[in-house]
Amino acid sequence: MILSPLTVIKLGGSVITKKRKSPPEIDKENVLRIAKELRHCREKLIVVLGGGAHGHQAAHAYGYGRTDTDLEELLSGIPLIRHNMSLLSLEIETQLNHVGIPSVVIPPFPLVIMKDGEILSFPLDTLIRVLDANIAVIIHGDVCMDDVRGASILSGDTIVAHLAKELNASRVLIGTDVDGIFSANPSIDTDATLIPKINKSNIDEILESAGPSSSTDVTGGMHRKLLELMSLARGDSQVRIFNLSVPGRLTRLLDDESTICTTISE
Repeated sequence: MILSPLTVIKLGGSVITKKRKSPPEIDKENVLRIAKELRHCREKLIVVLGGGAHGHQAAHAYGYGRTDTDLEELLSGIPLIRHNMSLLSLEIETQLNHVGIPSVVIPPFPLVIMKDGEILSFPLDTLIRVLDANIAVIIHGDVCMDDVRGASILSGDTIVAHLAKELNASRVLIGTDVDGIFSANPSIDTDATLIPKINKSNIDEILESAGPSSSTDVTGGMHRKLLELMSLARGDSQVRIFNLSVPGRLTRLLDDESTICTTISE
């Protein structure tokens, strides 16, 4: 097993891709800047990629996220979703290695089996061996075979929650395109305010107001994401949601300095 502290960081798809561009396009400027900031990590590192344009557009086109999509349509979308996510993950791998962070991509598709949209099997032996070799792991939201549905989407947020829990991560950082969790959608409500801390005392109230993403997203929306992240908040584990699109905020969190974000705790 891993003998050193572990950081799990999610790179939001809306930051590393140009989410409304079709066909999908990687935001290479942001990716290079993020890679340089990741050099401040002094722990073992898992980088989880959101799908952004590369995942969500293809998944949506083939009926993922709908309940009435037939099996043939779902299965026919696997090659395009996999191709797009492979392109994205290889660009991240290239840039991390370029800035001096030894990294490899370990995709979920050949490893994970789902059952009705939930993880049934996710072997971690190879991933653990790679981390113990002081190589950063890049893993991404993906389409996976499903015992019930034929195929289903494994979101980056679910991967974060699963790996952080199974590998006892010391901190979890969720990079998005907003400053954290707000009292309402800040893009449409000028009175929305940042919620700096979420814990057992206010989680129910926040979940009541949490709605779906304003852009195309087939991975469950904010309600499910908050529940998954809340499950990680225990003891000294740090869970923080922050604006990855603002230069320097990731650096400050990796250096254990304060910055604008939402902290989730017990």
